Amino acid sequence: MVHRTQDIVSEYSKMSSSLSNGFEPDSSLMPDFLVDLSNSSMKALSGDRFRPREVSLLEFRVEDYSDTEPALVINSEEAEFQPIRIEAKSGENPIAAIDVSSIKTGETEEGFICAVRGAVVWKDNGSYYYVRCGPLTFHVTAKTNEHLTRALGFQHSAFLSSWPTMFPQILSRIRNVLERWVQRIVCSSFKNATVLFDGSLTAGTPDNPVRYVQAILNLAKERGNTVLAFSKATKLCISGRNITDYVRELQPPCLLDVDSIVSKQFSPNPIRLLGRVHVAKLDVVGFTFRLDIDRQILQENGYQAVGQLVGSDILDHGYPETLRLAHILSTFTANEIIGIQRFISRTYGIQITPKLSLRKSLFGPFGTSREVA
Repeated sequence: MVHRTQDIVSEYSKMSSSLSNGFEPDSSLMPDFLVDLSNSSMKALSGDRFRPREVSLLEFRVEDYSDTEPALVINSEEAEFQPIRIEAKSGENPIAAIDVSSIKTGETEEGFICAVRGAVVWKDNGSYYYVRCGPLTFHVTAKTNEHLTRALGFQHSAFLSSWPTMFPQILSRIRNVLERWVQRIVCSSFKNATVLFDGSLTAGTPDNPVRYVQAILNLAKERGNTVLAFSKATKLCISGRNITDYVRELQPPCLLDVDSIVSKQFSPNPIRLLGRVHVAKLDVVGFTFRLDIDRQILQENGYQAVGQLVGSDILDHGYPETLRLAHILSTFTANEIIGIQRFISRTYGIQITPKLSLRKSLFGPFGTSREVA
């Protein structure tokens, strides 16, 4: 068996950062307003002290997870589903995937510094190509918070007294703004492609307003693209079982359409399911995933897009290689975090100071318990 990384570097499958193979974005992958927001927030950093996030070079990658998908437990006596067989079909249409990562890089005397980065990976004519945007850094403080929150669509009044505790939400919002922007660029630049999103097509949450997500899906449809959204983890449970449990014993590639039973649990507002909810098992030794297929697409066309994905992309453990690579290329490594911290220190002339260890100050060499972040 050939390992997937060997597949990538073989003669018929090469990776390149070139943009000359089917992806010609109609505007920059990094929006100007987000760059301006980064610059304005970082100006307040000059002369400050910086306590960097501690990372180990043994940590190959570092992530700050943000999970905003609402939990849903469905009690149903009708939890019997017929599997939908998927026929693998190789095709000439490209496959494109988008992922964005965000990370907290450290703390200042006044607030926090975070960074975001996005990646697009696409497969066309047997080769993989990619492009990355970022990293872009933001300094979130009480002074910059008002400008940040208003620019990102928050109601500032909600942060007047509790903004430090809301930092994860601010970081999540920055990440989602970049992710939706890159998704829009990809959906409007490719034609007749299968476009893969990381996460679900659930909209109506603070980070995913319905109008933004729907506009992206409309652009995709106008260009003949089909959007498939893969969730590595989901909170959807039916009769006490996670929905991914229902296909573990089935012969792949197959789907279960659980949309009708899931949709009944949502009121029209504020949460909307913009994709038909399925459970997917696409490989014999693969994991199962929640798969949302754009609701505007005819069901049969959606299943054909899944079939083309199965027949055209590598599916190690049932997960598309393009989406796996997008995740890898967007995720921050420990080395990169250290590099960002060094860049911030030199560019803004700030002094790096280690975080005070209360246990070591009190107990000296006996204060060996792990510090709480």
